[in-house]
Amino acid sequence: MTRLVSLRAGGDVGPWQQLGLSFQGATSRLGDVAFVVHGNDPGLLEWTIASDRDATVSLDGIVTHLVSVDPGVSGSDAIGPTVGVRLDHVVINTDNGERTSAAIEEILGVPLKRVRDAGRGVSQRFHTLDNTVLEIVSGPHVAGEGSTLWGMVLSVADIDALFGYLGPDVLSPPKQAVQAGRLISTVRGAAGLGVPFAVMSPHVRTSDTD
Repeated sequence: MTRLVSLRAGGDVGPWQQLGLSFQGATSRLGDVAFVVHGNDPGLLEWTIASDRDATVSLDGIVTHLVSVDPGVSGSDAIGPTVGVRLDHVVINTDNGERTSAAIEEILGVPLKRVRDAGRGVSQRFHTLDNTVLEIVSGPHVAGEGSTLWGMVLSVADIDALFGYLGPDVLSPPKQAVQAGRLISTVRGAAGLGVPFAVMSPHVRTSDTD
């Protein structure tokens, strides 16, 4: 089993609570992933992944805690008037997609599933863990060397209810996503999360990997 156990972000829980997430201390629940907000630096800082060994390594620049025993998560998975079904995507920015994909394969043992040309020199590579998708994005917009955890997408049970709850000043109106049959809304920067965050309607096919 290779699955995402937790993500840690810097900043304060307040903006996330305003978004509708509930916390026990510094920890909330995004589907079956523990989301920890703690630290001064904004953005996604590190993650923990259940694997076949215990170690802390650098995955092409990303602090990665590997654990052989999956502790699981507990607590509420509410987000406003709906629930988070699962953490759909974790987005990684990199200056070299091939190198980052190779690091994921070597360290996590997760093969590359698909490569997508997003246009304007932007490329997306997809790896699938047992409970989420890793989307590796490279292109001229990525500054600096190495890779970083950049953003995340949560699948929610009722995207329309969440949009009605938060309103257009916080959440963009749901629109058709790249994945057929799914809708996506993006949390606006004014929400102050410090992390690019979007929500999507649930998967419509079990074969979806992107």
